[in-house]
Amino acid sequence: MSDCCYMHVTCRREDRAKFEALGFYLEFESGPESSIVELADLEANYAHTGKLPTNIPYQAYNGPGSEYGECKMVCDGEEFVEVCATQDGFVVDWDFKADRPTEKSVANIRHYLAVQTRAAKFLQEPHTHAFCLENNLCIYCGLHADNVQT
Repeated sequence: MSDCCYMHVTCRREDRAKFEALGFYLEFESGPESSIVELADLEANYAHTGKLPTNIPYQAYNGPGSEYGECKMVCDGEEFVEVCATQDGFVVDWDFKADRPTEKSVANIRHYLAVQTRAAKFLQEPHTHAFCLENNLCIYCGLHADNVQT
């Protein structure tokens, strides 16, 4: 029995084969020398639940299946986190009595964002920083000019 959905993964080129073994194929690369690739699987069975690696950095998204909704996943190479989210934003559990999101839901989203920030450091193409004159942030990665290590 299966329940297939669309999945998208952004990972390092060196980790591509681990996802191809699950059924992903190359969807986009900046060029043959790029260190980051984007992969897709049009028929990811149950969004590859329990089969995705937990020891390499990547970001992933799955579309809805007939038995589950959309989710975003991220792994920084040490920690894997999954949250319910659409391409438009996160899905939160709502406490109707308190008229606000549940604390657990907000904590899960914050945890996801922390792991995503760590993973993003591994998922950037090497580049020369170009700083915006207005805010001193790199236009490619958001690093502040004061934080550049020499």
